[in-house]
Order: sequence, then C-alpha cells, then structure tokens
Amino acid sequence: MFGFFGKKEEPYVSILAGTEDESDDFAGGELLVSAVSDVGFVRHGNEDSFYADGFGIKPEENCLLSRTVGGHERYIFAVCDGMGGEAYGELASDIAVTSLGKRSDVIRCVSLKGLHSAVNDYADAANAGICRMAEQKKCGRSGSTLAMACIDNGTVYAFNLGDSRVYYFRGGDLTRLSQDHTLAAQKLRDGELTEEIRSSSDAHKLITFLGVDDDSVGLTVYASEPVELGDGKVLICSDGLTDMCSDAEIAKVLAERHVNYAEALAEKALSKGGWDNVTCIVISKA
Repeated sequence: MFGFFGKKEEPYVSILAGTEDESDDFAGGELLVSAVSDVGFVRHGNEDSFYADGFGIKPEENCLLSRTVGGHERYIFAVCDGMGGEAYGELASDIAVTSLGKRSDVIRCVSLKGLHSAVNDYADAANAGICRMAEQKKCGRSGSTLAMACIDNGTVYAFNLGDSRVYYFRGGDLTRLSQDHTLAAQKLRDGELTEEIRSSSDAHKLITFLGVDDDSVGLTVYASEPVELGDGKVLICSDGLTDMCSDAEIAKVLAERHVNYAEALAEKALSKGGWDNVTCIVISKA
C-alpha cells in the first residue's frame, strides 16, 4: 500500500494500555482525541513529546492514543519537537511536556483574559528548565518547539513557538492557526522572499523556541485569533508531518473517514519517506 517505505512491522503501543477507564463522561459534549508519535524510518530515536489533556508522554517507542475526553470547560493539547540540530533534543521536549503538566491546572483555570499570559509563564518555566538541563549537560544550547491548543467551551485558542504547527480543518478547508518561527518564514513575512520554499537553507533555522532565552528576558508565545471548533477538526503536529505532506494532502486525509485520524496522517508521512519523527494530535467533537 505504501510502496518502498511501507508501514513498520512494529505495532503502535497504546498509552492507555492497562487502564480501566479509557473515557470520561461529560454531559453536554465530549471531544474525540487521537494521537500518534512515530520515530519514522531515518531517525534512531524519537525527540518528539506530546500532551493530550492530562496524558503527557515522551515516547520511547511508536505509540497511539484514542480517547474521548470530557469533564472540563477547557482542554489542553500540545506537541513539542526536540530540536535535532541542538543537543539533547529528546530531553528538551520531555521537559517542555513535563512543565506543561505541572502548570496545566493554572492554564485550565485562568480567565480567558489571562490565558495568553499564563501560557507565556509556562513557556518561561519550560525554557528555564531546558536551559538548566543544557548547563548541567555542558552541551551549549538545547531546545524544543511548542505547538499548543486550548479548547474552551468549543472555542480553539492556538499558541506556538518554532515550526510545529496547529491547523483548523472544516468543510474541506485547512487553515494554519500557528505561525512558523523560522528564518525563511520571517523573510517571507518581511517581504524578502516571495514564497516559502521547503528546500531553502533557512527553512529549518528556528529564530525562537523553548530554550532560546538563556538570559531569562521572557518569551512571548505566538497566539492566533480564536476559532469555533464546531464540526471541524484541530490538528497539532511536528514538522515530521508537514515536511512530508502538503497542506492539500493533509486536508484530504482529514476529509476522509478514519477510525484514528492521527494514525492515518502518520501513515501518510511514512508512505512519503518518514525522514523525521512524526507526531500528530487530532481533536474533534464527539
């Protein structure tokens, strides 16, 4: 089905394996959540981590999540991609997700007016943790991207640093909510480039990320305009998906019927080469 690259023989491991309760009842509207993290065909380890409303994980192997969540007015999801060009990227993304878990109650309970500030505070804490790790490891600099979505009473608030992305899909249209923080993307915004070229030497040069602020000046996480979830889908992913698949290919998968949309997207990335770790979270109304 997937030509030369094909699907790995090793099955995905459910991160819910062994738990008795794989869903939370919530009268009034649950969310369907699927997530996958796959090492790909080229990398020797997985530098991605993700947080799916209480499930924070630094994958040691290919893993899958399929869950119905409910019980909160606000839900938190994130993908963090440890930077392969920097040292200890796998530890950096783990610190990013662990820090989010520790601060999730604050982010979940703060007023909407204070949400962006609370996310910035979390980013500063994660940044500091990554900088401490880099100092302890004497490795110079380490870092991780952040792509995050808070869904509050059916409204999606997206935040990001780096080049992991948040998308909104509805009615066949795929809209990027996040903003890439690469040198190529900045040149595009400044008018120095007429189009963003994936093969550009600046395409993966990050200009901001968790771990960049070693002087503790303070990070400002990019915040998109909120959108209503409605009958749409939210996709959060690492560049292991977007480097392999075009927006049109991603939209096609999301428009189809799948038991696990995140797994279907990961398989698409693998079918096209799987040059990097690929991590996806897809959220929709149940």
